[in-house]
Amino acid sequence: MRILMIQPNYHSGGAEIAGNWPPSWVPYVGGALKAAGFDQVRFIDAMSNHIEDGELAEKIRAYQPDVVMATAITPMIYQSQTTLGIAKQVCPDVVTIMGGIHPTYMYQEVLTEAPWVDYIIRGEGEEISVNLLRAIEQGTDRQQRHEILGIAFLENGEIVATPAHPPIKNLDTLSPDWSLLEWDKYIYTPLNVRVAVPNYSRGCPFRCRFCSQWKFWRKYRARSPKHFVDEIETLVKEYKVGFFILADEEPTINKSRFMALCQELIDRNLGVHWGINTRVTDILRDEKELPFYRKAGLVHVSLGTEAAAQLNLNLFRKETTIADNKRAVQLLRDNGILAEVQFIMGLPNETPETIAETYRMARDWQADMTNWNMYTPWPFAELFKDLEDRVEIRDYSHYNFVTPIIKPDNMTREEVLRGVLGNYAKFYMHKTIEYWFEKDPFKRRYLLGCLWAFAKTTWDKRFYNLKRVKRKGLHTEIEFGFDPSKILSPEEIAQRQQKQTADVDFLGTISACGAPNDLVADEQTLKVGEAPIPMMKI
Repeated sequence: MRILMIQPNYHSGGAEIAGNWPPSWVPYVGGALKAAGFDQVRFIDAMSNHIEDGELAEKIRAYQPDVVMATAITPMIYQSQTTLGIAKQVCPDVVTIMGGIHPTYMYQEVLTEAPWVDYIIRGEGEEISVNLLRAIEQGTDRQQRHEILGIAFLENGEIVATPAHPPIKNLDTLSPDWSLLEWDKYIYTPLNVRVAVPNYSRGCPFRCRFCSQWKFWRKYRARSPKHFVDEIETLVKEYKVGFFILADEEPTINKSRFMALCQELIDRNLGVHWGINTRVTDILRDEKELPFYRKAGLVHVSLGTEAAAQLNLNLFRKETTIADNKRAVQLLRDNGILAEVQFIMGLPNETPETIAETYRMARDWQADMTNWNMYTPWPFAELFKDLEDRVEIRDYSHYNFVTPIIKPDNMTREEVLRGVLGNYAKFYMHKTIEYWFEKDPFKRRYLLGCLWAFAKTTWDKRFYNLKRVKRKGLHTEIEFGFDPSKILSPEEIAQRQQKQTADVDFLGTISACGAPNDLVADEQTLKVGEAPIPMMKI
């Protein structure tokens, strides 16, 4: 059976400024399929290769797949639907499958808009994919699909969602096949080396209200450090990877495991550098261990600082303070680790003063890098329920962290975007000089590489999707390009509020994918610093 995996051709002007990122779902799901005996698995990266729909159709026609699989984060959803529609047009008998976080929650909407999608995989995809494709290969999927856990589909015009598949209990059973990727496509611009995005752990015990990842993975699990570093060694030695970023939401929560991972990297001396996203509180906790982390190759930490005002930190349920954020940045810098901070912009209370305050804060903290991310109201996140009556833009293709979706009370969307772009211009103008005076030679080279990536994508107007900013004489106009059919009236918003389009209960009675509400982690507690933290039920 010929299986074709496709990364849809979607671009936003966000994370791509640092280079092309390998889609990790492909080696992990594809590896699971190969381990199960499916030996005809091929991947097309339409995103990195900028493959337009017509060319993609020809590639699908040439391969004649039996199954086509595509993924979808929220801003990619329309292109993912289009991709599977193309597959169905070219090969009418092909079975089309979509996975990813957006269809996991929004399968009712997706199947209504794109009835040519035969199956949606809801949640963690490896084991569900194997079970579903075995039934497809045997020609029994239509008879057995009610018994296949973790999928959704249309049947006689009705949407059916089966109960959740249990999360993978032991992540050491993951068997990624990294050979599926075209490695010459995945270059990390700041260091000009190949980049990978492997999974060390999945899940997060924290409940930030704007996030939905903690519900998607349902419970925290981590691989053994040795098993994970075995994979890193393969990436370095076989695929010449020089930099990796952990895909994890919270890689440092289990301090002893994380330290064991670092020790394993030190012992093997692979010469690879890496970065993580983590919480401010973990950096404060690990102050004494930061030199050890740097010795293991950790050179870049992106901190979820999120807000310039404590009020917004409380709104997000971040469980941190402004003083904590500043201290964490200082600790990272003192230990030769690049400190990147994140601000969430564009909430209803945004003003020119709050935008300016984030700039002053980034400068005061002496952050090495700063990102200003537009608040993106995921329709399946808890905070969305509070703000739903403010979200008239339902064009998901713009839910990309670089487009103001919500109109603040006292600003236009255009004013928010101009303010944020002004922050970027001022901040990195200073950094153009400051980076040259960094004493650490590696960090100096790395920072200048980041600056080059920023400048390069600004010049060609890919950064922050600058192509939508049009100069008209001495003035500039911004064309957001929202689909008019996806801009809701107040009446339409009210109608949608009466029905739940996302399959998730924010109170925890139904966790992601419809899992039972008494599902807990394998370990009853996780060590965070010195105190045991009971795993929450979700």
